[in-house]
Amino acid sequence: MTEREPAMPKDNRIVFENFNAEQERALIALLNLIIPTSEDGKMPSAANVDFFAYIHNENHFSWIRDGLLSICEESYNKYGREFSILSSSVQTQLVSKLRRRFFRFFSSLSSLVMQCYYQHDHVLEAIGIEVRPPFPQGYLVKEGDFTLLESVYERGKVYRD
Repeated sequence: MTEREPAMPKDNRIVFENFNAEQERALIALLNLIIPTSEDGKMPSAANVDFFAYIHNENHFSWIRDGLLSICEESYNKYGREFSILSSSVQTQLVSKLRRRFFRFFSSLSSLVMQCYYQHDHVLEAIGIEVRPPFPQGYLVKEGDFTLLESVYERGKVYRD
């Protein structure tokens, strides 16, 4: 898949119920800016990890839609074009400009993207993590140096009952 070729959500019903086509394309462009496909193609972009289903399950459509409206409006006001058809460098400039004004939107969206991305089977496999639930087998955790906690134990109880 090339950089300009949009990813398609697996369940278009989710998109059509919650976003118009322009908002969908804008979100896909944003996802590709946040986490693009790796150069070697082993790591998918954020647009290719079922993000639409993820935000549907978590019920995040309304605030994402509001943020996308602002991005689309600013794109038309500044460039006279749809956000998704701007070059990635122009998209990045526009997002950088809007990031100050819509800090909460971009911060929350980036956090959601990371949560979704690093739960996806293809990503886990690509970074060398076995795709399975953490339990009952569990994962091996390195044992730390518990002497570092000695001062905490010596301090005693610091809260009320």
